[in-house]
Amino acid sequence: MIGLMKISPGDTQLELREVELRDPAAGEVVIRVRYAGICGTDIHIRDDHFQSYPPVILGHEYTGTVERLGDGVDATLLGARVVVEPHAAACHVCFLCRGGNPEICASKRSPGWGIHGAFASHVVVPAWLIHRVPDHLADEVAVLAEPMAVTVTALRRGHLAAGDVVLIVGPGPVGLLAALAARASAAAEVVVVGRTDGARLETARQLGFATTTADQAGTFMRARTNGRGADLVLEATGTEAGVAAAFDGVRRRGRITAVGLSGTPSISVRWDFATTRDADLAFAMSSSYEAWEPALTILGLVAEQAATLPTFFALTDWATAFQAVEERTVVKAVIDPTIQQVTRDGQLGSAA
Repeated sequence: MIGLMKISPGDTQLELREVELRDPAAGEVVIRVRYAGICGTDIHIRDDHFQSYPPVILGHEYTGTVERLGDGVDATLLGARVVVEPHAAACHVCFLCRGGNPEICASKRSPGWGIHGAFASHVVVPAWLIHRVPDHLADEVAVLAEPMAVTVTALRRGHLAAGDVVLIVGPGPVGLLAALAARASAAAEVVVVGRTDGARLETARQLGFATTTADQAGTFMRARTNGRGADLVLEATGTEAGVAAAFDGVRRRGRITAVGLSGTPSISVRWDFATTRDADLAFAMSSSYEAWEPALTILGLVAEQAATLPTFFALTDWATAFQAVEERTVVKAVIDPTIQQVTRDGQLGSAA
């Protein structure tokens, strides 16, 4: 099979390479990939800003059909439409794994950076990570299950409650999915922060959310809440401006969940000002097991709106897809490995 690979550490080169599809071991399945989403983490992996173990096929957000079973796997999974938690190779013996949190196991090597991922026709994963896709949920929406599970995990870390006023900083895929999830979970109001001239912020408006910019977040939220601010802020950018907007927009004794990665060693925070907010701050990394079924349920509730977020690209057009993510000209770029397409010179080739 052909997969999009990071070949070696220390560079920013990705290449389409021929890779032999291995047989599933006991407890594993082979999944034929239908769609695979490009995550911001994939950009960080390419640029060596997120640990990876090349040569490795990228891609950890995907949906597909179980095509082959290893020994000991439930036979009813054969032919099932599924989505998959990206927690393969968790150690199962550390404090975190034994406590039910393999998603933050320090030893895990997930598809897309530690083991071969889903930017290919097939991926091999442990069967214990699988969730069946409901029949009513189209593949074009099911591919959003992993970022939605990340979102549900983050909102739960922030103790989202019915009637909350919620501020979402960053109208990228996670931010917009978080806005949809918060609204579906009975938030009183959801406001999205972004760039005033950004196409993604316009998408937030089209989805029916009030919007503002980072420099106006605090003023905007206090004006809408009788001077208080947001009960819960989800920061999904990892930028200095985004973090500043989060602290400016939250009410005193409110809650902030940070889910965005910066891709840099550090960022500056107005620490004394942040302290005056007296807010609870949580960080959310990856997705917990108990978030996946609610994520699929919420996607079913917001399927019509969620279906407007992805833009689809052939696997061989991966460079254009990555560029669209970096330039923010799409909300969610999704790779379709079933599309047969070649580059302009007629070769699979590679690009920086």
